[in-house]
Amino acid sequence: MKTIPHYLLALLLVIVVGVVTVGAGEAVNPAQPRLPKKLSHISFSGADGSSCEKAVVVKNAANHFEGIAAEKAWIAWRYPDSKLKGQAVSGAGNKTFDTLEIEIANGGSKTICFDITDFFGLW
Repeated sequence: MKTIPHYLLALLLVIVVGVVTVGAGEAVNPAQPRLPKKLSHISFSGADGSSCEKAVVVKNAANHFEGIAAEKAWIAWRYPDSKLKGQAVSGAGNKTFDTLEIEIANGGSKTICFDITDFFGLW
């Protein structure tokens, strides 16, 4: 009787665990932060937020408070251990932007632009 090499058994285990995890009813999207259950209806699209032309678009926030919480969750997901240094709201055309200045973990700074048109002014 032939034995199965250990590396094949390990590969099979990885495949089975991956299928069970994905099939457990929870969608896995590494391109989106995991939001708290109360914000799970919110999604993000757009680009990386490196400028307002490449803004992160916040969608489906019911109000200003949810939208801001989602922004903070996105930043914490993308830039762990960062600190908020400043924030400004601006507009261009028919869009509204929230620009956040953060200090990242290595001490550098980043400016992140969110398109908040979908929820701006909703209280």
